[in-house]
Amino acid sequence: MSVSTNPFANYTLSITAQYQGTKQAIEETQKKPARKIYRSMDAMLEECVFLGATRFGTNYIA
Repeated sequence: MSVSTNPFANYTLSITAQYQGTKQAIEETQKKPARKIYRSMDAMLEECVFLGATRFGTNYIA
């Protein structure tokens, strides 16, 4: 068993490990999801009629 010369080494390592875990979790949540691609107008309308207005503007008529 080795004796550490720094009595706060374990405390510091625990803080840095928690920091790294938090940093990775924040980076993971900030990733944007992949955008859905519709191959046809009918496929888009099957999912939601109002989706066309957000995608093609307020003058979109389904």
